[in-house]
Amino acid sequence: RVLALAVPGVLMALGGCNTLGRQPAFQKAAITPDDLKPGDSAVITAEVKDRNDIVRRVEGIVREDPAIKLKLRDDGAPPDEKAGDNIWTLQVDVPFQAPAGEFLLELTAYRSDGTPVPVKKKEGPSGPLTTSVPLVIRNP
Repeated sequence: RVLALAVPGVLMALGGCNTLGRQPAFQKAAITPDDLKPGDSAVITAEVKDRNDIVRRVEGIVREDPAIKLKLRDDGAPPDEKAGDNIWTLQVDVPFQAPAGEFLLELTAYRSDGTPVPVKKKEGPSGPLTTSVPLVIRNP
């Protein structure tokens, strides 16, 4: 009788477990303002859902110029409002020599060992926890 009760529980744990809901995920990500010109300041914000406290760092790159790494912070120092709340922020200044155009800021979450946080995708293979935010730079 104990075995009869245990088998359905094991099968449910193996087959019915929804791990997608438990893994870290970007809830929101934005650049404010998202329409910029050279010399403007903007704040990048990324809210991470992370029940298991896996995310230790969030970094961004502008896909069209990946040499520049932007390290967001969750330490309570402005513009971050509260340390450890999983809302990562960074204030950036658009360089005066920045070209006009439409760009994509790609944010990636990292673990304590420095590797990207792996997540299962709804479709396809698993990959790093990333999200993208569009931004526009206009000539003054």
